[in-house]
Amino acid sequence: MELTTETIQNLARIMTNENLTSLVLDQGNLKIEIKREVGQLQSADITVSKAATEISQPLAHNSEIVASESIEMPINGHWKEIKSPMVGIFYQSSQPENPPYVTKGQRFEEGDTLCIIEAMKLMNEITAETPGTIMEVCVSNGQIVEFGQVLYRIVED
Repeated sequence: MELTTETIQNLARIMTNENLTSLVLDQGNLKIEIKREVGQLQSADITVSKAATEISQPLAHNSEIVASESIEMPINGHWKEIKSPMVGIFYQSSQPENPPYVTKGQRFEEGDTLCIIEAMKLMNEITAETPGTIMEVCVSNGQIVEFGQVLYRIVED
């Protein structure tokens, strides 16, 4: 089993969907143990140990996720929804004192960072696949978001 960010996110999703408070996966020289308090995703404790060999692909501190799969069918003929690609904590900026990446009515370009979702202590930048304008910000800064939850409603250029 290769340890990737996606693997850890899938395990966290299983825990949330099955309402589990702990999960242990032991496959020979790889052991993953995840514990969480119910309703408190941000307090998750993760222990990963690997015996004889190193992890083939180290986990990145920051990773970038393109919101391409998150854009759905038009709403009211023009608006589209950008949905969360993962469970985590939604942040509108990289630091609390910084202004939001985007606000209602603001135009953005392809590749612009729209927000950050913190999942499993990793900060994941959500970027725009196409240029457009933010019509509605659907979640609050610091709010826990679910997989598939609407983050923004936009109009594409």
